[in-house]
Amino acid sequence: MKKQAFSIVVLLALVVGFWPAAEVSAGECCGCDPIYERDLHGEVIISAYVRNTPCMENSTILKTVVKGSVIKVIGETDGWYKVELADGTVGWVGQVLMQITSKALTNTSGTTSGTSGSSASTASLAKYLGYIFLAVEKHGEAYYYYPVNQKGYYLGRPADAFNVMRTLGLGATHDFITNTTYFPSHVVGRILLDVESHGEAYYIYPKDRKKYYLGRPDDAFRIMRELGLGISNTNLTALPLAQ
Repeated sequence: MKKQAFSIVVLLALVVGFWPAAEVSAGECCGCDPIYERDLHGEVIISAYVRNTPCMENSTILKTVVKGSVIKVIGETDGWYKVELADGTVGWVGQVLMQITSKALTNTSGTTSGTSGSSASTASLAKYLGYIFLAVEKHGEAYYYYPVNQKGYYLGRPADAFNVMRTLGLGATHDFITNTTYFPSHVVGRILLDVESHGEAYYIYPKDRKKYYLGRPDDAFRIMRELGLGISNTNLTALPLAQ
């Protein structure tokens, strides 16, 4: 019973790690926090926008840097890294979208952002059923694209997480979970609960059909950061959300 309760807490911890940052109120000064000089390398873990100021609102998108790029970090302020790209572009990237690394810099100049091209449709998003989306143009809010009813479930608050676990988790035998290395299509993208043990939770990642144990807070945090897909505000509007 204690382990089952622990598994529930871990599922909540997965979400709490991505609790949306507070919106800036009219009385606060966006970008007015102290800026500290840094001489570091940062790896982009989710494709990200490089902005001209460390603000979500009223900022200009200068470039887009893709996942896996290693770029120079020259400064830091609350929630943001000041970066310099290979072509000399200097801007800001949200800290949740990067991690400090010892890897060598890549020749990353980024791509110019624009408004051309069509936004995603619900039909085109269908190939991402079972994935976890991260709203990279906001505060990294997470959405689980449930493959059964093809709706998105917001993973923003503990109550939301508990509801997703209780209503969407799929019970499975201990033998099936432990002895399967490449999971069949009917469970791809699902959260499996080991009903013959202590309710341990496993996420079946659609891309490789492997299980990822949601047993410890650091495991859950890593899965969110490494396996989550960045999604733009425009494409997020095409995701039908559960009521």
